[in-house]
Amino acid sequence: MTPDLQGLTTRTLSAVDWPACAGRFHDLGFEQSLTYALASARRIGARPQFLVVEQAGRPVAAAAMRIKRVPGLGRGIAWCPAGPLLLPKQGLKADLGLVLQSLHRQVAQQDGHILRLRLSGLALLDVDQVRKTAAAAGFAPTGRAPLYRSVAMDLRLAEPALLQRLDGKWRTDLRYALKSGLGLDQGNSAALQARFLALYRSVQTTKGFAPDISPEFHFALSGPDYGLDILIATKDGQDLGGVVIGSTGQTATYLFGATAEAGRPLRAGYFLTWAGMALARQRGLDWYDMGGIDREANPDVARFKDRMNGVPILCEAFEARPPGLIPPLIAALETLRGRMKRRAASP
Repeated sequence: MTPDLQGLTTRTLSAVDWPACAGRFHDLGFEQSLTYALASARRIGARPQFLVVEQAGRPVAAAAMRIKRVPGLGRGIAWCPAGPLLLPKQGLKADLGLVLQSLHRQVAQQDGHILRLRLSGLALLDVDQVRKTAAAAGFAPTGRAPLYRSVAMDLRLAEPALLQRLDGKWRTDLRYALKSGLGLDQGNSAALQARFLALYRSVQTTKGFAPDISPEFHFALSGPDYGLDILIATKDGQDLGGVVIGSTGQTATYLFGATAEAGRPLRAGYFLTWAGMALARQRGLDWYDMGGIDREANPDVARFKDRMNGVPILCEAFEARPPGLIPPLIAALETLRGRMKRRAASP
């Protein structure tokens, strides 16, 4: 345990204790779940570490990090996506600046790692205020980790209010979809996974995109704090579209989607999005995160999500470095490795 600022203490948790701690926060998303954190750390050759920041013995913030050390140095990069968690379900939330200073002191100054983080979108913090607070706590903006832009639908609203929030054109397309005679298959069986992948690969071949993390990665995950649902829209025995949804805590997140050409006139994408929200509402979840918006790479999908008129999310990445010559060396090695990977991937 590390004594810290103004009554805050930081300590390491075991993996066994993490789900109970993380579950005490409103802004918990799948990236901070134990199941996803362990798998994503393995994927990049990193080690997971779980920290909790406490005040008077009560958790006020928590972070599931992936720490990738440089061989021979014992130090490296600590990455905290969608964290630290900042909104306890009980008690007062801590000051963001003090939490960031606590993590800076523990991870960067004491452990010697470059600390990168991107807050949870469902912390719903003002972007400009986060920038100022992060700067005051010793963090700088970084392009070495991706920002996250999305919209989240507030499922605590009654269904008529949720419908009313939608753009008029979106609402019209949804009504058309609901009258199109589409059927819905839902679950997470091997058969549904195969059906979704067939749709996904067909669209992938047409559009030529390659996600950093594939649906298969998520399909392989199994844990008590991360649930996965596959929804397939059908008509006359034909699969017309599908979505994959990940759920952790009080949030469901749209992860992947694919609509066959035959499903577009029937508005299968609208049908599936509404069905996913309905499923999350039935389970008592608070939020349906639309899973990211990239207006340059995919303007049509961005327009689809923007017109849902959800709560806008923008979370930027920040970085804090310890003093000395080692951090610039680590960053240079990271840059070199990235160049080598790009060359290896190029034809």
